[in-house]
Amino acid sequence: MTEHSGQNLRWEAQIVISMCLGYGMLMLCRTVVGVAGPAMLLDPDLALDTATFGAILGWGTAGNLTGKLTNGVLADKLGGSKVFISSIALAAVATFIFGTLSSNTAFFAIYFLTVFAKSAGWPSMANIIRVSFTHAKHGRVWGFIATSSRVSSVVTTLLLSSLLLVMSWRGLFFFAASIALICVVFLPKYLKDSWKDSGDSSSPSQKTVEALLARSKNHPLHDVSTPAAIFYFVKNSRFWLISLGVASLAVLFEFQVFIPIYLSETFDLTPAIAGMASAAFPLGCLIAVFSGGFVFDKLSRKNLIFVVGAMLIVAIFCLLGLRFLGTAELNAQFELILTIALIFIFGFAISPAYYIPMSVFSIDFGGRHCGVLVGLIDALAYLGAMTFDFVGGAVANKDGGWQDFLSILIVTCVIATVIMTLFLTVEYVRSKPSPGSPALDSP
Repeated sequence: MTEHSGQNLRWEAQIVISMCLGYGMLMLCRTVVGVAGPAMLLDPDLALDTATFGAILGWGTAGNLTGKLTNGVLADKLGGSKVFISSIALAAVATFIFGTLSSNTAFFAIYFLTVFAKSAGWPSMANIIRVSFTHAKHGRVWGFIATSSRVSSVVTTLLLSSLLLVMSWRGLFFFAASIALICVVFLPKYLKDSWKDSGDSSSPSQKTVEALLARSKNHPLHDVSTPAAIFYFVKNSRFWLISLGVASLAVLFEFQVFIPIYLSETFDLTPAIAGMASAAFPLGCLIAVFSGGFVFDKLSRKNLIFVVGAMLIVAIFCLLGLRFLGTAELNAQFELILTIALIFIFGFAISPAYYIPMSVFSIDFGGRHCGVLVGLIDALAYLGAMTFDFVGGAVANKDGGWQDFLSILIVTCVIATVIMTLFLTVEYVRSKPSPGSPALDSP
């Protein structure tokens, strides 16, 4: 390894670690609500039931939707690192305030603000990655970042659930906010938006810089205004395919925030134990996305169709299994173990399809407007998730409602499987060269 290549690797590692840590803080501020949910429902000072808790989640998802429509533009205009750090600070402050509240209306408003801030993470990181890494490394980098979000989710779930044994649910919010604020203080020193911002001698080699600049300037949307780029996106069928696919997957991911309450009510678990058991979902996601980035870089487009499609079919069977367990007369402990195992496999099965294809597609298709593109796709995704939060919470609040709740997820998973398979098939067909012409890599 030459001195330049070693410096380049150190610089890239610094960028990736900084993004992973920062996004982990955003996930921490969002995850704490799901972990604290069962304890909040048991608090006699709060007028909460499952339907109202679903409404809190719905308002948070509305914040996500709003943020996706605005934060992508901000990231493209102001720079990824500035928006990224500011979003962590806002999420931390909002999380602290949430822990002081008792009114449902206040919960709605502050959680809206918290998740609005969290929504800036993905588009701002897309900008940082676009200007910092060559195309060949995009899948791997996104795999690391997606892994960091899952690691933080697993650690947060287990840690906060353990703390719930010795402190109130309010203490969880104060703890999460404090950790995130500490990160805000130190992160700017290590996070650079691009090689141009770094005065460190470990900046990337000239060859890497030239490759990044050449790819950026050769992109069809390089000199196009933001409104024109948006108009170009919405006219393209590939945009709508990936958007509908990710929207369906976003609904499936919303199951995660309901899992502690689902386990608590179904198996009569304490809030702390239900929270610990719910870590099975992010643990499955963690294992999947850690390998997913490397697999995505190595798989052909044709093989990717079968891999993603097969994993989503597995997810369908996991949900069918959970639905069956709800009606079967089994030993309670054995049923709990099976339920946790199915939740783990379900998280493992849906994560690669949710994270990797959309992230890499956005950078390739959006170019310097990738932040806006990520924002648009995520906005449509969270519109579906927001609807599910309100509807799912109301459905689960009825007698025997969790069975109907799971039925909604089963139908959604079937839709996600069909759409994502179709999208990946379209991408494969486009990549095949026509007679006498090169493969289609441009938008």
